[in-house]
Amino acid sequence: MRRLNKKLAILLVSAISLLMIAPLATAQPSPPAISIWLDKPIYGPGDSGTVFISYYNGGANAITIRQITIIYDEWMVYRNGQWEGNQTIDVNQAVVSKGIYENQTDFTVPTDGRGTSTTVNVYFDTVEAGTIRAGTTISVTQTPMFSQQLITLLTVLLVLMIVCTVIIAATIFLSARRPQVTWKTEQKP
Repeated sequence: MRRLNKKLAILLVSAISLLMIAPLATAQPSPPAISIWLDKPIYGPGDSGTVFISYYNGGANAITIRQITIIYDEWMVYRNGQWEGNQTIDVNQAVVSKGIYENQTDFTVPTDGRGTSTTVNVYFDTVEAGTIRAGTTISVTQTPMFSQQLITLLTVLLVLMIVCTVIIAATIFLSARRPQVTWKTEQKP
């Protein structure tokens, strides 16, 4: 009888453990509320690009998005009476429960000294949840300052090497083609 109770207890504990673990194995991770991505991994100064924004409402109630503010941190400057380096998108749209809001906006990498890699902060101003923030980074490549002069120098050196090679080859060729010396008998007067 005691042995039967032990077996029954082990079976009962195993069944309860299995019932507790099964939902964990089938659980799906919830998607992030805000997803931000770019159309290219790396940009150069003066390049244009697109920021893609997606908001997932995982809550039980609808959320109204008033506006989206995008701030390019290292590109911010106050010039000509206005701020440059940020964008504001007026939305005024409700996102239902388990619904998705998507948007995209274009940007251009500055060609002046601000044209470096930057952090992009996206702020969703909502009625129900307040301000929600997410961010990403725009990577900008920097070209060497004197790359054009370096290419010109290498081209000139290559042309000079070709000219010198031709001159050396011509010298060797002409020195090997000396006329043969023939001995003539001297005529006596």
